[in-house]
Amino acid sequence: MKTKNLMRFCVFGFVLMLFPRVAVCQSIPGSDNTSLIVFSRHTFRGTSKKVGPTKISLPQYGIDLAIPILSYGEDATPQGLSIAEHFAAPGLQQAAALAVAATGEDKLFDGHWDEIRAELSTERTFWTGLYLRKGLEENDPQRNRGIEFTGCPFDPGKDKDAIDAVSSDHPVKKCVPPAVYLALIKASPDRPKLKNNLQNFLNTVRAAIGLGFPVEIPNPDYDEKGSLPKEYDQIASLASIIEMIADLGPPLPQIFRSGDRAHLTQLGKLAVQRAVNSLGIRFFTSEPSPLSDAVSVIPVNYMMSRPRGSHTIVVSHDNMMSALMSSLGIISSSSPPDDWAFFPIESYVFAFGSSHVSVVRMRVEISDPDGGILGNYASQVVWRGSHSQWNEKVRALKERARTMDLSGCDQPATECEARRMKVVFDMRGE
Repeated sequence: MKTKNLMRFCVFGFVLMLFPRVAVCQSIPGSDNTSLIVFSRHTFRGTSKKVGPTKISLPQYGIDLAIPILSYGEDATPQGLSIAEHFAAPGLQQAAALAVAATGEDKLFDGHWDEIRAELSTERTFWTGLYLRKGLEENDPQRNRGIEFTGCPFDPGKDKDAIDAVSSDHPVKKCVPPAVYLALIKASPDRPKLKNNLQNFLNTVRAAIGLGFPVEIPNPDYDEKGSLPKEYDQIASLASIIEMIADLGPPLPQIFRSGDRAHLTQLGKLAVQRAVNSLGIRFFTSEPSPLSDAVSVIPVNYMMSRPRGSHTIVVSHDNMMSALMSSLGIISSSSPPDDWAFFPIESYVFAFGSSHVSVVRMRVEISDPDGGILGNYASQVVWRGSHSQWNEKVRALKERARTMDLSGCDQPATECEARRMKVVFDMRGE
């Protein structure tokens, strides 16, 4: 990954240190002894300045237009990284305080973080982790003077079979024999929800651009290669671009430039929410149990291995987080569709107290009615239980995971070893 001079206020440089990650377990004076582990999705993706637009081709539904290619680099996402630094970082402080309080053990979150671990094979998780760290350190330098930044060095030639604890879905999924995987997704009971939600999203967009009558999309029938009808990928691409450019303002007028702006903004929030809901249900159908359980074993083990009283943030992806949260029963395909969604920097904070565990979800707020996202985050408790109830969740997850056929790999995938990185933001100029 090349160092870039992409923002007026900083130049970033980093040096990968050649020694294993050392877990930080010492707490600052007066700190609580609650263990905190946060799983955060990456921030908004920007639009590429180097690659031209792509085509959303749904002419049978009245939509046939060019949309920008999404980019993952720092230069393409200044607004998304600003949201990570100035909104998500303080939002995580509030979410952590709520999670600690929700354990009901009369503890107060002391405000410090020991470590941010990011998946290093993609730029979007890398940069998100750095800007979260920057925001936390600058907002509270007394408690967060030097948060460790860690990750697994990724060398495709050496590490292609290694599992990163913060992003384990792809290495596990590829060990499922193709015939087994095809049978698994064809048997998913959530396929009708997949059709209904993508169809609802499409009809919301159609209504916004003046095509008021509803349409029906094909049934979600997989072919022998495990592919859905091509309309599904096209609708999902439209949903993704609407979600990812909402930080730049109301998304529908940005895409449908010749439409009635007043009408487009009136349905903006509904379109954004249904876009992310439709992307969320795809995770349930593409990684159903017990595959989602097998994917979740290593991140669960990682959570349970953290030192007592340590506070850790991991930056991952929506598909990985969906598998983990659904396997733990925090979200469910039988829940309302809004619960399936994973917005940019959506975070789940796990607080492990002396006798209880709590889980808090932090989610960005959508402007009503235009669908723009300014960056404000709100949090709510989504689960609370005793240690024995938590341990039963973990036991059931691992038991289901053992039923997943992973014989497609000659050797079981091993967990990669994270490294500590030294990072410096250089403020001297452009």
